[in-house]
Amino acid sequence: MGSALIDGDPRRLGEYWLSSRLGAGGQGVVYEAYDPAGARVAIKVLRGDPTGQPGLRERMAKEAVSARRVASFCTARVLGVELDGPRPYIVSEYVEGPSLRTAGRVFSGDDLHRLATAIATALTAIHDAGVVHRDLKPDNVLLGPDGPRVIDFGVARTLEMSLTSTGLVTGTPGYMAPEVFSGERAGPAADVFAWGAVVLYAATGQDPFTGEALGAVMHRVLSHEPDLSVLPGTLRGPVRAALAKEPALRPAARELLLALVSGDGDVERARPAGSRGGAGVAAGAGTDLARLLELGAGDGRRVGSPADDPALGVLAEDAYAALSPEGKELVPEVFLRLVTVTDEGELTLREPRRSELPEGAERVLEAFTYVVSGGDPVRLLRPALPLAWPRLRAWIAANRDGLAVHRQICAATERWQEHGRREADLFHGSSLDAALRWAAAERRNITLTPAERDFLEASAALTRRRSRRSRFVSAGLAVLLALALIAGGLAVRQSATLAEQSATLAGERDAADSARLAAAADAVRGRDPVLGMLLSAAAGRLSPTAEARSSLLASVVDPAGTAFHDPDTGPDVVRALSADGRSLVSVSPDEVRVWDVGTGRRTGGFSGLGLTGRRLRQTAVSEDGKLLAVADSQGVGLWDMATGRPTGRRHPAAEEFDLRIAFSGGRLVIDLGQGTYVYDPRTGTKTSLPSMFATAVHPGGDYAVTGTQRWALPSGKRQRGFPGACADCAGTPAFSPDGRLVAINGDDGLLVLDARSGKEIGTIGEWEDTTTPVFSPDGELIAGFDTAIRVYQPGADEPLLLEREVADPISAVAFTGDGLRYLSEDTVVTLQAPLTADQPMDEVRLSPDGRFLATHELDSTKVTVNGRDFEVGRFDPYDSMFAFSPDGSRLAIRRGDDVSVWDPATGRRLATMGPEWAGTFEPDAAKPAPAGLWTAADDSFTLWRLLGGKKLKQVSRPRLIGWTVTAEGRLVGLDASLLRLVDLETGRPLGARVPLPAPADDVWFSADLKLVAANFSGKIGIWDTTTGRQVGDWMRVGSAPWGGVFSGDGRLFAFASQDKSLTLWDVQAGERVGPEIGLWDSARSIAFSPTGEVLAIGRGGRLTRVPTAVGPLMTAVCARAGRVLTEAEWRRHLPARPYRKGC
Repeated sequence: MGSALIDGDPRRLGEYWLSSRLGAGGQGVVYEAYDPAGARVAIKVLRGDPTGQPGLRERMAKEAVSARRVASFCTARVLGVELDGPRPYIVSEYVEGPSLRTAGRVFSGDDLHRLATAIATALTAIHDAGVVHRDLKPDNVLLGPDGPRVIDFGVARTLEMSLTSTGLVTGTPGYMAPEVFSGERAGPAADVFAWGAVVLYAATGQDPFTGEALGAVMHRVLSHEPDLSVLPGTLRGPVRAALAKEPALRPAARELLLALVSGDGDVERARPAGSRGGAGVAAGAGTDLARLLELGAGDGRRVGSPADDPALGVLAEDAYAALSPEGKELVPEVFLRLVTVTDEGELTLREPRRSELPEGAERVLEAFTYVVSGGDPVRLLRPALPLAWPRLRAWIAANRDGLAVHRQICAATERWQEHGRREADLFHGSSLDAALRWAAAERRNITLTPAERDFLEASAALTRRRSRRSRFVSAGLAVLLALALIAGGLAVRQSATLAEQSATLAGERDAADSARLAAAADAVRGRDPVLGMLLSAAAGRLSPTAEARSSLLASVVDPAGTAFHDPDTGPDVVRALSADGRSLVSVSPDEVRVWDVGTGRRTGGFSGLGLTGRRLRQTAVSEDGKLLAVADSQGVGLWDMATGRPTGRRHPAAEEFDLRIAFSGGRLVIDLGQGTYVYDPRTGTKTSLPSMFATAVHPGGDYAVTGTQRWALPSGKRQRGFPGACADCAGTPAFSPDGRLVAINGDDGLLVLDARSGKEIGTIGEWEDTTTPVFSPDGELIAGFDTAIRVYQPGADEPLLLEREVADPISAVAFTGDGLRYLSEDTVVTLQAPLTADQPMDEVRLSPDGRFLATHELDSTKVTVNGRDFEVGRFDPYDSMFAFSPDGSRLAIRRGDDVSVWDPATGRRLATMGPEWAGTFEPDAAKPAPAGLWTAADDSFTLWRLLGGKKLKQVSRPRLIGWTVTAEGRLVGLDASLLRLVDLETGRPLGARVPLPAPADDVWFSADLKLVAANFSGKIGIWDTTTGRQVGDWMRVGSAPWGGVFSGDGRLFAFASQDKSLTLWDVQAGERVGPEIGLWDSARSIAFSPTGEVLAIGRGGRLTRVPTAVGPLMTAVCARAGRVLTEAEWRRHLPARPYRKGC
């Protein structure tokens, strides 16, 4: 929130109403403003008189073109431009939060790196649009709730503008590049120089180039080399390169960004081959720019600042909430006298005398001192309040038609009193009729003042005296006047209306804040899943919005249960996860800390590491947890974790070489990018391997694998490699803990081989070279990680068991007893998932109401229903079929040519039908009904009696798109020719024609047949069968289906795809509810339970159960979170609302 407007400031600009001054400079003034919908914006008005400065509009137009060419990555988006009026202005997105200069904090560690990445992202987007900012400084970096934003293109230019005319030096001297002071035009390299200076300011809180006069500042810019020791190692190199005095030596913004998102800060490696520098916009053009900008913006969102910048409407609502009920009733009285409507219907402000205000208005004026003056007349200090405050907008909308009439009454009353209450100033005729009609019947939130009542009464009396009409006319005036002057009855009605409006507006505010909390939950869930759960629960508690339900659903299905954040956030910290996933080892230059990830307690460590002054590059912990390896800018050392003493040999490693260290097979593997060393800490033997690929050592320690090669240890002799290994793949190999299995990259994915015989156990397709494999302790599962984590079961029909996308790269993964953990930057996330290998089922089926689950294991003679076994007989593998009746009371089991019907509740066999007739219908076309069993053949349907298998009836089968049996036993199909539902027993059409655009691949019916869903190659439409109209938008599901089902009330549709996912859709909107739900295997059967849960089961036999209503979702989320939202967490996201626990 800025300062108040001053004399000379506009109150309105076009459709925007101004609230405050945000800042002023040589180029113009920036205001906070609001649009007609109440959206908050920033408006920049250029200084100067357009008529006296011919180039002013042209410069403003170029600025607008510049800003609109920039993609909105970490920048403030331009919303509109007006250049033709007397005050040219640009409207941009309002960023809630302080500038980097006014934030009052110093950045360090990961937050500093993320801030630098966000600003580099903005510069990359700016330069990619062919624009140069030319005034990047701490004041032009705003710390918004969703991350830093670069603003103010006030001196920006495009590369198409003249590069030969120098003109005046524009910009801020302490952040201007040396070449600008030498007379050169500022190019992209000047922005890169300013980036380095801004990052240094963020780390120190001090401008890097200062002086008492401009000349002194220029001298320091041209000759001074700032101290960069305060920066972490990953930033020191990029900032040093950015602050190079020669522009040709500075990296491009894109190269800076690439170095920062890669995490190593190596600018040279980020430059294209053959480039010697130069911050031109085309540098690094081979990089995937869109992906690069997305990564950079993702980093920026993680350094968001709490929004301590409430909007004008929030401040007004807080003032309103602080009043007593009696005071609240006066608020619309007061504020509706501060606005009016012109004869042309335009809303405008007015300044009433204090005598106009109702008795007790002082309480209101005192509560709203921030927005209303206390003088006489009374005026709005923040003119935008009528647009910015939803409650006032609603009052204005409810009274808008009468505000113009009231304006006329106010003006006439004032004139009447000033002139000594002359009869000539009274209303008469149509003016009096309109005034009395409004006051008597149309007035809502405005009570007439005594003077206004006197004026209307005098006007009516004069009209009665002068009128020569019938008594009827006089009586009509009397009635209107009486109604207008009845205060008591109107006050009661007004109070009730106010209460209704208050409840409505409170609900609207709750819904808006619910959506805001839901968005915040989704933003933090990847880094802090528990906070994400609590924020989504708080969103649901405020209001059961669609956003809240989606966020709650995401919290329920997210496998991430907890997160531990390293308390040490210093600039030079490296971390490692123990092999069992229990401990996080955090290493700073002079201290090692060991944390229990589950409890958050420190369990060990030591000081005196002795690496102060060196840049830490990486750390690793041996599989048994006894040794610690630390790589710094000079080499790699080993320490005993129990004693804290150095042990073994130190291995030199120059800083200019790539370096990666890891423990494998009890050995320390040091990969220098130019070759690999394998060091045995027990014997001190060091073996050099001429390989540039990642290396894994067999747990027995007798050989190592790199790419296609196998090397004997400790001799280093080449041995015969494993068959099928990819010669050109740079993937990482891995051994199972017992050494029985090896995983290596093959041409078609990851090969899992028997390490002794080389026999293939399984292949995992779609495996990238950058993915690192880790075996589970028993060797049955493999986790692969890079920017996502996936868990596979090699050799299974559907090997992928779990998948989770991650915002930041993962550096380590470890299996635990009940799931696994991964390390990403300074956070260890625990995935709570029963990661055990499944035994495939022969058949699984849920009843339509979800009450019963029937399964059959391969080679078993029994069928299990809800845990109870039924002895059925021998099954041929994968030659069985289950079908429930619509009400779930009957279960048909087909095995080969034999069909039996069972009561699933009791396990009683109701009928058995032998092979003499079972071959007369299609394999998957038997559906139980109350009267028997319906079966489908190519040209007919047959209903069979359960006892004895007698044929009860047979009906012809027309060409159908789909068919079903209702709970009442009615046989219904969707006729492909008529495109209508048809009662197949009578042939009678049901409902309206359903205009499907093409032959459908699959159809699904709601239980009441009022809705039908049709799939067209991954795009599903839903139609109302009674009207024939399409319901909602198309649902783009993409993958091939295993099944679809409507909820009992028809509001939701669940879709199970063959890519092992389940999605929920809002039928009326056609929008997905919550995220895509990952399943253990492809769901072969799905259903909604009577309580609204969606159930899904695949052939692995694991049942997924997900609530869909907000209440049950909140219960599940709160139980999972295990705590409540703290007051500090609440204030960080909703500072203007009273604290609520959420759970």
